Amino acid sequence: MTPYELRFQIFQQAQGLAESEFHAAFETAERWNEKNTVKIDYPKYPTFEGIRELADKINSFVSSK
Repeated sequence: MTPYELRFQIFQQAQGLAESEFHAAFETAERWNEKNTVKIDYPKYPTFEGIRELADKINSFVSSK
């Protein structure tokens, strides 16, 4: 596997993690808003920049000795 493929795989893992966090937060907000009169804001979908930052964190962790 080339370094580019490895970086892309790390990016895909970060995207999956960010999307999982988003869906969990969205479901929590949805359930809260259905049952309560005081509403909370829905989360924002992960941006490219946010996913890239997460990928950098994962890469740093994997690359550290």
